[in-house]
Amino acid sequence: MRAIAIAIVLLCPISAIYGQTRSASPNLSRKVAFFSVKQQNLIDALLSFGAQERIPIGIDYIDKAAFRQRMNLEFRERKVREILDALTHPLGYRWSMAGAVVSVTHDGALLGRSNLLNTRIPQFRIGETSMHEASLALSLHLYFVLNPQSGGIAGDSPGGNLAFRVGPVDLQNATVRDILNQIVSQHSNGAWIVQQPPWTMGKDLGYGLWKVLEYDRTDAEYSRELQVRGLGLQAGLKSTGDKSR
Repeated sequence: MRAIAIAIVLLCPISAIYGQTRSASPNLSRKVAFFSVKQQNLIDALLSFGAQERIPIGIDYIDKAAFRQRMNLEFRERKVREILDALTHPLGYRWSMAGAVVSVTHDGALLGRSNLLNTRIPQFRIGETSMHEASLALSLHLYFVLNPQSGGIAGDSPGGNLAFRVGPVDLQNATVRDILNQIVSQHSNGAWIVQQPPWTMGKDLGYGLWKVLEYDRTDAEYSRELQVRGLGLQAGLKSTGDKSR
């Protein structure tokens, strides 16, 4: 892991930006030879399926059930859409396609401007970089949209897995949600998940509104990387430093 230093006074232009590529939408009628879930929660089951089938996923709502309730399922020669239904519907979640991304949501998700995921970023530009750094850049853009009078912020962040690169990306007036979808779908090798309880999605609590996760875990315990507060899950979640490969 390499560290990148952040010291931003103004949003600086990035040179050598070119058009971004887009991943093709998954074939939802394609039959999956085999997929199994053994004592996994909803988040780990969805991301394990996404990793196996190279399907990018965005999850804009989380609750305690998504972490605590365990599933045991086995599928043979079932369609992609059937597996997604079986994973999401029992817990009250649902999914739809947003371009090439499987968008997972719930009736309890905040809508419109009350949800920061729907905030528009006037211009989002990055060169080729890791998925983590792309996500960090988006966090900084959102910060300055929400705090236009701010002189800057400073800090450190791990650089992410350089084997999972995205960019260049150049988007104008796109929502945070749309930009996250672009980041994880460019090579269909990751997912993004909100880290805040649904009733707080109208404000940034300061520990990360979302988390972008590369499909690079061997233990399929993706939810252990999330820093979720307010759902009573602290005892069951661990930091990224505990990540097993």
